[in-house]
Amino acid sequence: MAEVPEVEIIVRDLKQAVVGRHFVDAEVLVPAAVRFASPPDFIQNLRGRKVLNAERRAKFMLLTLDDGQTLALHFMLWGELQLRPSGSERPPATLVVLSLEGNEELQLTDTLGYARVALGPTAMLASQLKLEELGPEALDEAFTPTVLAKLLRRRRSALKTVLLNQRVLAGLGNRDADESMWAAGIDPRRLASSLSPSEIVRLHRGIRDVLEEGLRLRGTQRDLFGVQGQAKHRRNIFGKTGAPCPRCATPVSHLRIGGRNTHWCAHCQPADGVAPEAPAQTSLL
Repeated sequence: MAEVPEVEIIVRDLKQAVVGRHFVDAEVLVPAAVRFASPPDFIQNLRGRKVLNAERRAKFMLLTLDDGQTLALHFMLWGELQLRPSGSERPPATLVVLSLEGNEELQLTDTLGYARVALGPTAMLASQLKLEELGPEALDEAFTPTVLAKLLRRRRSALKTVLLNQRVLAGLGNRDADESMWAAGIDPRRLASSLSPSEIVRLHRGIRDVLEEGLRLRGTQRDLFGVQGQAKHRRNIFGKTGAPCPRCATPVSHLRIGGRNTHWCAHCQPADGVAPEAPAQTSLL
């Protein structure tokens, strides 16, 4: 599942292998994968453009081009991006192919078909993708316990729901939210506004530790060069309903909160001030 560590790894790889190079062509195998432009316009406007920079905002990969445009990519759940020699075999799940000078190509694949690309003037693209509505980045140095406390202060919804609201905090996905709350020993059903100062410090540390470990292990998916990340072997509770908690051996609990599968340990994450069920958050993509 593509969450922030997986996306950040790809962005770092793009800085290493793609920034400074030109796109020579593109091929759209699944037209629905292109947003904000028709596939012919997408191809025409990308040809000959030089990549000046690669950066991440939440789960968006943003490639700044030399003509004032930005190329945005989003994996959704299961998307992947690999750099391969031109003419390489294309997996059945390939959606878009971006050809680079030097006889290499970027292949965007997704077995579910949900991954998307978009191309347009930088300011327009930021507005269309609502990037200005995103909250602070969980991996930024500016994200401190004090900032987290302000974000949670007046939120009378379940903590899990609030943590997944990208307008509150950008860059935390379903898996990493569960792992962060387990690390902090906080029940995901708690009212976000009910956390004490010490709990907020623990939660902040849990978020940073989970994301940074994911980066060290290069995520759970394949990177830009096709190398499999190792982070999926370090999950503690996510997706482990009924398995023993690694800390206390209590069976892992499962519930849908805000429409999202949620896992926690009833012993290590005691209930206190549990919030009522909240509606699912709408994705920004």
